[in-house]
Amino acid sequence: MAEDVAAALDHLGIDEADVFGYSTGAAIALLLVLRHPEKVRKLVLASVSYTLSGIHPGLMDGLGEMSPEMLHGSPWHDEYMQIAPRPEDFATLFRKKTEMDAGIRDLTPEEVQSIESPTLLIIGDSDLIRPEHAIEMYRLLGGGVFGDAPPGLPASQLAILPGTSHVTVVDRAELLVPMINSFLDAYPHAGNT
Repeated sequence: MAEDVAAALDHLGIDEADVFGYSTGAAIALLLVLRHPEKVRKLVLASVSYTLSGIHPGLMDGLGEMSPEMLHGSPWHDEYMQIAPRPEDFATLFRKKTEMDAGIRDLTPEEVQSIESPTLLIIGDSDLIRPEHAIEMYRLLGGGVFGDAPPGLPASQLAILPGTSHVTVVDRAELLVPMINSFLDAYPHAGNT
């Protein structure tokens, strides 16, 4: 899917873009910036890990045994039923997503460190992603330094939204919109890296 995004940017004549991704979309955005760094000016990643160990233990267990019917009545299923051009294809989407998840590979710390685009990393305080992992990833992106002394604030930022789960991150527009706009509007490469 990262290659599809790169191709879409080329097709639209967009040389460089600010890229936002949430959950699977954030994983795709991570791969996009690693494969096509020249296409990404700034990166906003919500609810993402770079390794499976970044997810709370046990949460990924049993995903291979899930069936599409287990999601009926969930926010994801309800939204799919409302907006999909062919709602009857939910089981096909579920199968493809399950196959995709089975092929996920961990990124290395060196790959994350290689990202030069300023990155805003966002998780909920009760997210699928462990807070410790988000902090680890933030440090790999150049964060976690004392910003009041030279060289100042890092180019990347970390936000942990209070009272927020993986599912409800999308319901926190009152926090996300001003935070994301401020990050994107700041000088493109302010800070260390």
